[in-house]
Amino acid sequence: MPRIARLVAVGLPHHVTQRGNYQQQVFADDQDKEIYLSFIILASKKFELTILSYCLMDNHVHFIAVPKEDYSLAKTFNTAHMRYSQYYNKKQGLRGHLWQGRFYSCILDEQHLLSAAKYIERNPVRTKLVSRPWQWKFSSANTHCGGEEKYIYSARSLFDHIDMNRKQWREYIGEQDKKEELNEIKKHTMSGRPLGGAEFVTGLEKKFKRRLHALNWGRPRKSEK
Repeated sequence: MPRIARLVAVGLPHHVTQRGNYQQQVFADDQDKEIYLSFIILASKKFELTILSYCLMDNHVHFIAVPKEDYSLAKTFNTAHMRYSQYYNKKQGLRGHLWQGRFYSCILDEQHLLSAAKYIERNPVRTKLVSRPWQWKFSSANTHCGGEEKYIYSARSLFDHIDMNRKQWREYIGEQDKKEELNEIKKHTMSGRPLGGAEFVTGLEKKFKRRLHALNWGRPRKSEK
């Protein structure tokens, strides 16, 4: 599925991800992650981006965020990532690009907000860093399961967007991943196409005046005789 020009829908959740250049490590230790989050917090407040969910891995990051303005996504991540690159390159004695091009993103409907938040909060489990999502220090899983949020306080507002409480969320992200859901989230995030039901996507097509439904590139069937 080819990547399209970035779409930003004010007031709707977006899945955002970005990797290190050539998949290189972008965090060497916990202090790096804390400094990175401090840049994200400052930029998100300045550019009015509400972060609902997040997860930091050693070579990439994930967020689910709701922009208040058309520029909120781009300015938050471009600003924070530029500042963090300067910090990290100076610390490590490096030059060049830390991040791999521009970040990827896709708009989510309510149902896919659930699956995308589960997807990013279970990332440390899939990579066998922890056995339970809420054990990972640098994600929103702990606060969503009833723990204290040490970094991004707006993550607590996830429950304003979904029909679950913290106990139900803990049970939900404790369940095994579904391969088809993972593939769907990855595909839409990499392409930039909205992830949602047909009616949701059609509504966005009208808003943006663009075709957003994925085309079926398969070979057309021959008509039956």
